[in-house]
Amino acid sequence: MPPEDGPPSFTFEWDERRDAVNSASSNTHSTNDSARGGYFGIASTKAFLRIIGVREDEYHHPVHRQTPLTSSCEKQLSLLGEHIDAYFAWCHPLYPIIHEATFRAQMMELVARPSETIWKMLLYTVAALGAFAVSTESERNDITLFDVAKAQFSHEIMEMGNMSLVQALLLMSIYLRKRYNLNSSYNYLGFANRAAMGIGLYKEFHSSTSEPFFRETRRRLWWCLYNLNLEVSIAYSRPQDLPQREIEAHYPLNIHDLDLNPNTSSVTAEANNSTLYSSLKFGASFYFAISSIYPRIISGPYPYAKELLLFDESTISAWETSLPSFFRTNVPRPPNYVFCHAILHWRCLNFRILMYRPFVVWLFIMRYRNNPPKEPRDPASVNTAITRCMKAAEESISTISDFWNSHTQNALTGWYALDFIFTAVLIPAMCLRYDPGSAQAPSWNLQVRKAVRVIESITLFNSSASHGLRIIKSLYKDPDSQETEHDTLVSNSAESHLQDSIPHPTTGVEDFFPSTPDILYVDPCPFDFRR
Repeated sequence: MPPEDGPPSFTFEWDERRDAVNSASSNTHSTNDSARGGYFGIASTKAFLRIIGVREDEYHHPVHRQTPLTSSCEKQLSLLGEHIDAYFAWCHPLYPIIHEATFRAQMMELVARPSETIWKMLLYTVAALGAFAVSTESERNDITLFDVAKAQFSHEIMEMGNMSLVQALLLMSIYLRKRYNLNSSYNYLGFANRAAMGIGLYKEFHSSTSEPFFRETRRRLWWCLYNLNLEVSIAYSRPQDLPQREIEAHYPLNIHDLDLNPNTSSVTAEANNSTLYSSLKFGASFYFAISSIYPRIISGPYPYAKELLLFDESTISAWETSLPSFFRTNVPRPPNYVFCHAILHWRCLNFRILMYRPFVVWLFIMRYRNNPPKEPRDPASVNTAITRCMKAAEESISTISDFWNSHTQNALTGWYALDFIFTAVLIPAMCLRYDPGSAQAPSWNLQVRKAVRVIESITLFNSSASHGLRIIKSLYKDPDSQETEHDTLVSNSAESHLQDSIPHPTTGVEDFFPSTPDILYVDPCPFDFRR
């Protein structure tokens, strides 16, 4: 893959401040690149959309004008209670960044709080995440709460380093990403990274006087940070930001909170069932395993199909096999941990989709840029890679749909379901677009319909789902549906621009992943909207 050329005019600069977003939304014809800019790499879903013919100017982003908020004011703790309860019920199992008993004791001032500034950042971000998790699309209580947390940020924060600061910054990053302030979220995460390394969270200390509770608290925070870094890097197609070989911190123990407290002198054994820390521990081992191949799928030269298949079998499949029996797929588990387990499974499938997706692009698009079509040097490996991509997409759609239809639906579950199912459904949608007469077309149709039903129901909680639906429907025509005149115009417009959107292949079938500057000038993702 050739080196990237510098953009002639687009600088990737961005401005996600509320005033900038409102300025963009005041003019329905404004594209305001700075309000939704930033560099998002070639392996991103947005780049993939451009490859298959989705032109950004054909699908107006609903960059919503944000409702002016009343002045941010602090609230009595009693008024934050329901939001904090929602945080620990929904957000905490995904990333146990803070210790619940300690946090609640700090709320009651039974134990010492961090400094006032950091405490307020932490408290109000926890409340904001909880409010978001159970909100509907029209509710905005979380934004007001987060503004209180953000108001505490000052230059003095840059002059200190402690675990509470890392926790606050990490939670703020998570919140901003849920509200699609993607670049702002990335900056907060970067600050958390530096603060964490500055206090040595990546180190493992073996002093006999180290308390188990203290060691575990550090390990949990470090691996939450690590997992989030890989999650964000993969989503944005950006380089990893944390060290790999230098990490000494052990994975967190799979133990129940009741079995470890500040006075515990030793931990004799890990639990043989799901705990609050199971997903964190096994998620960390997954991300650490794929960290070796990830840099190669966002830069050149792209790995050969045979190499990726070998990595899949020797590393990803080996990781799946290494999971304890109580954490395997389709094994019943406590209701509190069903969601976080499902997400880890979706992440594994999502990575397989991203890893093999360039070969699906080659199958339907790139090889026909040559006359006669150019065939691979290792057709068996390429065909296997294509099959695995399609299989991962199908399984993603099926498992996400089953989960969404059988469990509690809210903004948080909807956010993750939308994030993963949108990436997955683009595969069968593209297959139908370019090979509607295939024997597999009935299966592809079923997959797309199933995904569309899920995304339609997510619109109650997340307006970004509506934009995703427009993109899918522009690529896919349901043979059993009545197409509106607008749908026809949009689809035809996308089709007419398709050839201009496809880059010319480079030499060799393994280099077909597009790398022209036009493809690289990508926006964050299909869901970059301001609320």
